[in-house]
Amino acid sequence: MNTINFKKWAFHFMIWILIIKVITLYLTSSYTSIFHNGNNTAEAYFYFGILETVLLLLCLIFIIFSSIKKEKKNYQYWISIVGLVIIGILPTIVFLSLNYFKEYLN
Repeated sequence: MNTINFKKWAFHFMIWILIIKVITLYLTSSYTSIFHNGNNTAEAYFYFGILETVLLLLCLIFIIFSSIKKEKKNYQYWISIVGLVIIGILPTIVFLSLNYFKEYLN
């Protein structure tokens, strides 16, 4: 456990999350439901969502371990922290607040 560089792995997970986001964006922009040709885009969204959630949780765990081990904080650490906030925490807060205030928005 002493040889694992946690912030490096958290950074790698964040890069993979961004790649999944770009792939999902491409699938969304190129999807045409006019022809209904048996496209499995919804299934791909589902699996990419699961993979993204697992990688996001792993990134969070590795950042916590990096902070506990008191590793030197460099760009990998800070990019992972900013990515966690933008990709993980802010959408969760917006989702929860919209569900909470749903009755007031109607």
